[in-house]
Amino acid sequence: MIPLLRTVAAVALLGTSMPAFAEAPPPSHPAVKPEAPPVTFHRLELGNLRFTKGVARHPAQTIAVRNALANEQHPHAIVVACSDSRVAPELVFDQGLGELFVVREAGNELEPLALASIEYGVAHLGVRLIVIMGHESCGAVKTGLAIPDGQSAGSPNLDALVSSVKSNLSDAGLTDADRHDPKVVKAAHANVDAVTRQLTQRSELLKARVDAGELAVVSAIYSLDTGHVEFWHTEGLLPAAPISEVKAGH
Repeated sequence: MIPLLRTVAAVALLGTSMPAFAEAPPPSHPAVKPEAPPVTFHRLELGNLRFTKGVARHPAQTIAVRNALANEQHPHAIVVACSDSRVAPELVFDQGLGELFVVREAGNELEPLALASIEYGVAHLGVRLIVIMGHESCGAVKTGLAIPDGQSAGSPNLDALVSSVKSNLSDAGLTDADRHDPKVVKAAHANVDAVTRQLTQRSELLKARVDAGELAVVSAIYSLDTGHVEFWHTEGLLPAAPISEVKAGH
């Protein structure tokens, strides 16, 4: 079964005005101290809500911000995303320069260099929230489902990618309908779940931070149709403070 998903932007379908959501204060640029995971998580939720409603602020893109970031960076979240050109984390979450440490691989697979990049963000940049974000209609997932076992995807590197996706989906309990779903919804969720588990299975550094409560990891799926990001594995990441409404034109 697909895990229970946390839906935030769907309420926009009920009307033009939005109920109040608790908004964290805007970050300084660059941030001088890593945010607590609940604050960062809520910031990403709100950024995605603005993106889906067409009221993105495009923050932290001024010359002053660029100059301030020239010598150091203090991102508040790591986003592990697919390389798909339609899934740009900075846009999807309405974040600016220096706010996200992004690691992108086809199918958001955890190759050694990708995992090392994540460890760097946690150990050296102090990031305390990791988002593993897949997306519907993922080409890497579709390829993993379509290519028969033993058949080459066209090159050794592509074969390695397909093998990784197949391994992630091997215990997902996918039906024929799931495998032929044009949006590969259940398969994309299963792939994200597998990558989320692998994060702490393959990295003692990350596991130690998670076990100590210093690092949070959440799973997410991006909808190409709506722009909405649905999250799960969000236990303990509650809204941090009361805030204003998000409305079209504001």
